[in-house]
Order: sequence, then C-alpha cells, then structure tokens
Amino acid sequence: MSDSINDTFDQLDNLVIEPCLEIHEFEESSPKASFNGLLKDAPRANTSVLNALSQQLIYQINLIVPNALVSFDDLDVELGDAAYPFVPPAAKLGLKKAIEKRGRKLVVNSAYRTLAQQMLLFNAKKMGENPNPVAAPGKSNHQSGLALDIDDRDGWLPFLQGTGWEPLAGDPPHIDYRGQGARDLRKETILAFQQLWNKNHPNEKIGEDGGWGPKTESALNRSPATGFAIAPWDNKPRILRLSRPLMEGSDIRKLQEKLQAGGFAISVADGVFGSGTDKAVKEFQKQKNLTADGLVGSKTLELMA
Repeated sequence: MSDSINDTFDQLDNLVIEPCLEIHEFEESSPKASFNGLLKDAPRANTSVLNALSQQLIYQINLIVPNALVSFDDLDVELGDAAYPFVPPAAKLGLKKAIEKRGRKLVVNSAYRTLAQQMLLFNAKKMGENPNPVAAPGKSNHQSGLALDIDDRDGWLPFLQGTGWEPLAGDPPHIDYRGQGARDLRKETILAFQQLWNKNHPNEKIGEDGGWGPKTESALNRSPATGFAIAPWDNKPRILRLSRPLMEGSDIRKLQEKLQAGGFAISVADGVFGSGTDKAVKEFQKQKNLTADGLVGSKTLELMA
C-alpha cells in the first residue's frame, strides 16, 4: 500500500450519487448519543450514534496512508452533528482560501462519512426507514474523503474557483475536491475496517483487500458502536483535544481517570472529551507549567503518568 497521496480521478468518476440534502435532513431527525451495542442494532436515524467506532476507522485510514485526512474544524466552519471535518491537506488549504476570501462562516452539513455511518444509512434504506437512495458502503462519494455538502453552494462557488473544489451536477449542496493531492480513499475506508476487525478477531479473520463483500458486511454489522477493544491508537497515541465532533474512546477514559486521581474535577470518566475534560486538562497543564492549550500530547501524558 502506497503511503503517498497521488492525483486520482478515475475512481471519482465511478461514484454512486446520493441526494445529499434529503439524507442530511433524515440524519438530523433524532437525538444524538453514543449507542452501547452493535452497529446492526443501533438507532438508524442519526449516524452520530457511531461516533467512537467512526473515529477509530478514521484514525486507521491515516495509519494506512499517513496524513491522508486532516481535520478542518479549526477553520471558520459550522458543522452538522454527524459531519466529520476531514479532507486531504491540499483540500483544506482550498477551503481556507475560500473562507478568507468570502469572509464568512462555511456551513458544512456532511463531509467524510465513515464506512460504519454508511452501513447505518444503508441498513435504514433496506428496512424501509429511509426513503432516499443510499449507496452501498464503500460506494458513496462521501467515503472518498473528497466530498462536502455545504449551505449556499451557489454563493460559495465564486470563492471556491481555483481551489480545486468543484460542484457536483444534480446535487445542489455537494462539492468534490479534484485538485492537487486528491485521492479517492474508498478502498482504504474498507481496508481500515478489515484491519481493525482482524486485530480484534484473530480467530475470525476476513480478507484485507479493501473490497466490499458479504463477510465484510456481516462483520461490520456485528461491530460495537462504541469501538473495538483494541483501538488503532493503542500503539501510536493520538493527540487528544476538544474537537467537533467530540473525541471519544478508551484513551480519553484513561485520561479522565488520571485527572480524577490527581484531584481534578471530572464528574464521570465517560470516554468523551467534552468541555469539562478540556478545562481539567488546562488546569493540569497550568499546574505543571506547560502551555495550557488543552492539547494532550506526549509531554502532558508523560507528566500525568
């Protein structure tokens, strides 16, 4: 597997197009909370119930192709509840330029959609709960890592011109990145899941080929919405911080437990990096004469041990 990001447009032309506006409205129709159970049993009206599993999948993709997806939640953007703000570095730069040119907030309703999220939408379609066309997992352009659904697309297009972002005909909110550094990540999206499944199920392995089939579908439906016990960041820790959507996982629960043991105010170690955890981290950093930025990297973790 190559670890470089190359221009690839051939796969982009073989994408299944979905009515993004209708799917977004369907997705926003229910309360948001992490689901404690298997994906196949999760409430199907909002994909944010898969937050923890989705974050593991995104992290695993970046282990396969380093720096393939970077967060743009630090830009002047407003994000939908289930929108993962991840695009290639060059695509983020294009968004930054467009936002600076227009001088207003960009509203993003949907961005990168994980394989788990697509499975939930696909299940809802099969059960007759979602009337909109839904691509099979791995077939949606939102798994490519190059797709966004935005408000006021026509108003943004003059500012996006020349940045690599282009409109998708027939789908009013949708834009795709086709500029330098574009790479369709649909294969890696599936491969990331296959690798995580096999790491956690050594006696029930599935093929690691990046292809979608009945064994991969069955395994994904039987995966925990709260993420796998063996997480991709166990061997290569991620930087923990307050983000959108909120970071969630076993590494955050361990962080919260250490903060609690140190006497910092954490009401419950729930594994979600919210504002309370952010405040406690900054208080710890200030106490240890570190930059109180709320970013939990190697130095903060070292002093917390």
